[in-house]
Amino acid sequence: MQIKVTSNVGPLTKALDAFGKKQIPFATSMALNDAAFAVRKEIVERTYPASFTVRNQRFARAMFRVGKATKRNLVSTVSDVLGRDYMVNQAEGGTKLPRGRHIAIPTRQVKRTRTGKVPRAKQPRNLLGGKGYRTTLKSGQPVIAENVGRGAAKRQRVLYILEQSARIPKRFPFYERGRAVAQRSFGRAFDKRFRQARLTAR
Repeated sequence: MQIKVTSNVGPLTKALDAFGKKQIPFATSMALNDAAFAVRKEIVERTYPASFTVRNQRFARAMFRVGKATKRNLVSTVSDVLGRDYMVNQAEGGTKLPRGRHIAIPTRQVKRTRTGKVPRAKQPRNLLGGKGYRTTLKSGQPVIAENVGRGAAKRQRVLYILEQSARIPKRFPFYERGRAVAQRSFGRAFDKRFRQARLTAR
């Protein structure tokens, strides 16, 4: 998952003298990086917390990082360096299909970690290799469950609902908010960096 920030200063070079044109690559690269950091700030501090229940305040900061532009490569990026596939699903939405027969959808009985992940011991494959089992509810719904309690207090706890497909709502406007902030930020950043470049070069 990645947002690329590119420049649109091409037409400006036609109106500059030779001295000014020499400053374009440096000013552009710095402005692209400024815009990328503005995008990251928006995603980490506002968009991500508004989209999810945040259990670990440091998780988004670790996930989203900036790839800096240079004078020779005028592209900066904001990307998920942890490669979480489920984040792409949350940003794009759509229909998820199973790799096997079913998709296992966790219920509220599955306690997640602070980063929002299902603990390894509670993942479907590991459950089925231990205390968990497949069964069908009276409604006909296939599930993965486990038994808890003892004696008269023994009961069944449903951990996963098994479906043949799952609709994933688009709930994380990563691309939309990122592009909007990039477009808004780049122009101001370029004006500032270009002025600095010319003053420094003198």
